[in-house]
Amino acid sequence: MASPNSRNPLLEHLDAIEKICLKGNPTLKEIFTVFGPAGHYVLILFLTLPFLQPIPLPGLSIPFGILIAIVGLFAFLEKPPAVPKRWVTRSLPAKTVLMIVTGSERIFKKLAPILHPRLNFFTRGPFRTLNMILLVFNAILLALPLLFPFTNSMPSLVILLQVLGILEEDGLFIILSYVQAILCLGYFILLGLGAEVVLESIWH
Repeated sequence: MASPNSRNPLLEHLDAIEKICLKGNPTLKEIFTVFGPAGHYVLILFLTLPFLQPIPLPGLSIPFGILIAIVGLFAFLEKPPAVPKRWVTRSLPAKTVLMIVTGSERIFKKLAPILHPRLNFFTRGPFRTLNMILLVFNAILLALPLLFPFTNSMPSLVILLQVLGILEEDGLFIILSYVQAILCLGYFILLGLGAEVVLESIWH
């Protein structure tokens, strides 16, 4: 749990979610309320973390991937996210949310010493549009119901690097997200080619 004296917005938000979970299963609406309309990227970070492990979670990645794409688009437009009402009122298991909170705190505390503003033109102008396109595209890849290893973690890492770079105006993390995006796209192309070869062999 983050220190109560921490002034970091992400850790303060995570503490608030932790307190909600102690009372019962939180809804997406409650989580949205914690992050507020200006907390788009912090919310995306929170939604991305469960998928950084190699084993895909298709039952979870589909709705979360769609949510990340929606929130990312509305972050670019600087508007509050518009999410289907039935999703907003849906409860999430408190145990799962607490695991995400703990993982979020652990990752951010490890990365905090190397995250700082630099090369911040990568978060502005035409790069801002490029970053939004990459974020939404990788959220769509995350939402694909694939069962191959790393099909969740590869696009999630792109999103994670993007969000951290944007939040801290760290152009180095944005550059790393571009590199990861190329690796991710290459991996999905290889999967597609492999699937095509298998289907052709079965057909013949």
